[in-house]
Amino acid sequence: MSTPILSIVIPVYNVAPYIEKCVLSCIHQDIPRDQYEIIMVNDGATDNSLSICETLKAEFDFLKIISQKNKGLSGARNTGLKHAVGKYVWFVDSDDWIKEKTLKSLVDALQTDTDIIWLGHDVWENGVATKTFTPKQTAGAISGAALFTNHLDNLFYIWKFVYRRSFLNTNHLTFLEGILYEDLEFTPRALLKAKKCTTISKTFYHYLIRPGSIATNVKPKNIEHRFLILDKLNALIDSGVSDLFKKGLVKVILHTADSTIRLASRSHVKLPTNAITLVKSFKTNKNYSSSIQSTSYKLMVNYPKPYYSLFKMYHSLRSIIKK
Repeated sequence: MSTPILSIVIPVYNVAPYIEKCVLSCIHQDIPRDQYEIIMVNDGATDNSLSICETLKAEFDFLKIISQKNKGLSGARNTGLKHAVGKYVWFVDSDDWIKEKTLKSLVDALQTDTDIIWLGHDVWENGVATKTFTPKQTAGAISGAALFTNHLDNLFYIWKFVYRRSFLNTNHLTFLEGILYEDLEFTPRALLKAKKCTTISKTFYHYLIRPGSIATNVKPKNIEHRFLILDKLNALIDSGVSDLFKKGLVKVILHTADSTIRLASRSHVKLPTNAITLVKSFKTNKNYSSSIQSTSYKLMVNYPKPYYSLFKMYHSLRSIIKK
């Protein structure tokens, strides 16, 4: 049996209403079955997600199921990566689905030694596609630093990237377990190591915004983990990265700090102490000075607590007006 070109890894945890659609979208494609594999990682699901996966496997025996105790999304992805044998690996979230008749064009683009390929996606909410994000096509391969700084525009979702498996393994790139927003932590590390990246200016992936997901259910842990990751990214700035990559890091850190403060205020979640300390440190860090030009960034780094309180008051007033 030939080695598949692509491994699709699908972490599965309590997604019974969604998993069948996800897996079937990967099965009903336009390339021969021997060119790709589908690995479902049951991450200790407590609903009937595993039963659905087993029913699918009974019908499509080429599917692979791996079960483990719950380790979270990062742990499930790491397990899938360990078991993958394809030249490239694509991590697909189990509540999303991929576009029909799309794998042929993807596999055709994988006939190179590109480290990372960046894909287009659209966003679905309440049964309707509301937004589309299509990458600008690059003229040949570019560096990870160039993709990170000049193209990404804060779209860190792991499922937007297809990775050469040997690139991940050679650089010991695995997902940090035990945190939320692992994509924000992983993507800069991966692009820092990447020498050859390309984009495909097409929509390959359908991203579902659903009630109860991390994106819509904000708790103190969400805010804490976002600032924990920002602290790690901030430490990268002085680790000898290129000026181009450093420029992208600063832009990402400031944008994410700002959006996280606003997210916390909107959700009435208190800012953790380390968040205040980190944001205040930006104003004395020379790497940030040229990027702190807007009024909002100046207010944020000089007065993070009042900045948070201002938005909290704004959202409280909005909720009162809506009533």
